[in-house]
Amino acid sequence: MARCSRCGQEIYAEPKCPQCGGEPSRSILDRGMGKVARVTGTVIEKGVVVTDKVIQEAKPVVKTVAQEGKKGLSKAKKETLRVAKQLKEEGK
Repeated sequence: MARCSRCGQEIYAEPKCPQCGGEPSRSILDRGMGKVARVTGTVIEKGVVVTDKVIQEAKPVVKTVAQEGKKGLSKAKKETLRVAKQLKEEGK
C-alpha cells in the first residue's frame, strides 16, 4: 500500500492522491526492490555462464570415460564368453 507523500493518506495503487493530488511516497523498501531484481538477474546470468563453462570443460573427460568404459565392457564380454566356452568344453 502506498501513502501520499504530502498528506500521508493511503492511496493504494492510484497514481495521485485523491485528496491533495500528491505523488505516492517511495519507501526504502520500494527503492531496494529494483536493486534486488537487478542483482538477482545478474546472479542467474553468471550461474548460467559458469554452468556452460563447466559443461564445456567436462565434455572431453566424459567422452574419454565413456570410451574406456566401452572398451572395458567389450573385454569383459569377450573374457566371459571365453570362460563360458571353456567350462562348456570341460563339462563334455
